[in-house]
Amino acid sequence: MNRKLIRTLSLLICGIMILAAGNAAAEKTVLMTFTGDCTIGSEEATRAKPDSFDTFVTKKGYDYFLADFREMFSNDDLTVINFEGVLTDSRGQENNKKRYRFRGPTDFVKILTGASVEAACLTNNHIADFGKQGDESTKKVLEENGIAWFQGLQYYLYEKDGIRVAFIALENRIINTDYESVKKLLKSLKENDGVNAIVVCWHTGLEYRGAHEDSTERMAKSLIGYGTDLVIMHHPHVLQGIQMINNRYVFYSMGNFVFGGNSAIRTEKFKADKTVSSLYSMVVQVKMTFSNEGKYLGQQAVVYPVYTSSAAPVNNYQPFRVNAADGEAVRAALQEDTLFELPALLETDGISRMELPYLPGFDGVMTPEADSRGVMGMPEAAAAAPTRDSKGY
Repeated sequence: MNRKLIRTLSLLICGIMILAAGNAAAEKTVLMTFTGDCTIGSEEATRAKPDSFDTFVTKKGYDYFLADFREMFSNDDLTVINFEGVLTDSRGQENNKKRYRFRGPTDFVKILTGASVEAACLTNNHIADFGKQGDESTKKVLEENGIAWFQGLQYYLYEKDGIRVAFIALENRIINTDYESVKKLLKSLKENDGVNAIVVCWHTGLEYRGAHEDSTERMAKSLIGYGTDLVIMHHPHVLQGIQMINNRYVFYSMGNFVFGGNSAIRTEKFKADKTVSSLYSMVVQVKMTFSNEGKYLGQQAVVYPVYTSSAAPVNNYQPFRVNAADGEAVRAALQEDTLFELPALLETDGISRMELPYLPGFDGVMTPEADSRGVMGMPEAAAAAPTRDSKGY
């Protein structure tokens, strides 16, 4: 091979390498972590009991509860929890008509700040347990400690490297009474506010049921059709499945996480649904990728199987990631409500994970993948606003 040809090939290879490096550098990412229900407090009637959440705070300190996740949460861009309850030092406006009312003193916010939790979803059926004062106190405490919150159409806008991700928190009441405003907001965020991606956290579903409802699935499809890029759901207190709709992930229920509402964990199956247990949970990390110009390119999701207590059936309020052997029960619970075959569990240093397929962004037909039913119709009205009528042991 003559020198001229060698020189030409070398220049060509160098050019390809520079182009590849330039393309890689042009991509921007946002790594987000999502958890299940977090109740950072107790009921008034159980607060002083030796097995209550508040008693564990006194004995163990603030850093105890999220010890297994501190490093994980610190290394992402944003950790988002569903905050189910209030932070207030007052019992004022307690809603005694409700069976369960959860409250944590304001200093319990240190449990979150000490573990690098950056955002909280506040749309749920316990944020009003102590009326307006409880709601306002919670927001004030979170803000004073650098934790963002989002509630209803009051969205949170996260920004990194010029990328803007909007977070919206919905419940069935909002969807039933004002879905037009939801649709307008989704459209406006991308068309007028320069938002590059939208995440919707939705408080919905039947408690202690391991399968999502058809109406929930249709609404998830509708939300994605109007511009949502990721849907995270809470409320059933147990795991439900995963779906891919138009190359966007939908997680139907994350289960519980740090749940101070119950001093016991239901390790046996629930009578209402033999497939579920409140011991099983998951933490999901989603990495969204964007071009240097901000175009949404796709998302990668990793599921970490979690047990809500290491002392079940006693709740020690300290969730932890499990190895592959224990994680199989979590995977099986998810598979019961998932149409596609979930990946096998991988394990590193005793911690298991499921690496879900990368979903590239595209403008395609709104058909859920691996769903033989084909294109679904427009959503029916969602069920009534979530309640908590059944006791979660």
